[in-house]
This record gives sequence, C-alpha cells and structure tokens, in this order.
Amino acid sequence: MNNEDFYLFDYILAMDRANMAELRRLCSPEHQYKLQLFLKFSQKYIENEVPDPYYGGAQGFEHVLNLVEDASAGLLQDILIKKPA
Repeated sequence: MNNEDFYLFDYILAMDRANMAELRRLCSPEHQYKLQLFLKFSQKYIENEVPDPYYGGAQGFEHVLNLVEDASAGLLQDILIKKPA
C-alpha cells in the first residue's frame, strides 16, 4: 500500500486489528475515515476480525470463507447505498 491509495480509494479495509493499527499509522488524518475493519460489513456474524484459517483445519477455512462472503455482500450493499445518483 502506498500513500496514494489513501487518496484514491473510498474504502481501505483491514482484516484484523493489527492490520488496522498499521493502516492508521500510515494514513494521514484527512483519510482516516476511510479505514474500517472488513467484518464491519458482516450481517450474519459477530466477529470483528477475520481469523487465520490455518489454525482451524478445514472448518477454519470454511468459516473464513463464510465470513468473507457475508462481509463482501454487506460491503457491496454499502457501496450501492452510498453511490451518487
């Protein structure tokens, strides 16, 4: 990620709090509002961070896939709501 990305993109998403902390460190104050945890967009799950699937075996990968698919649908919905007419 380079500094131009913070200017160019409307959404800068982190998978976990460690990634979010690094993004906050790199991002100028004027673009901090674009930083969000990806799972904020999840509608079915209460987790805040995408876990590392390697520690959960096959079920871990399935769970991460479910989280990402759900959050992706929520993100798309958010984009469509905010899209200018």
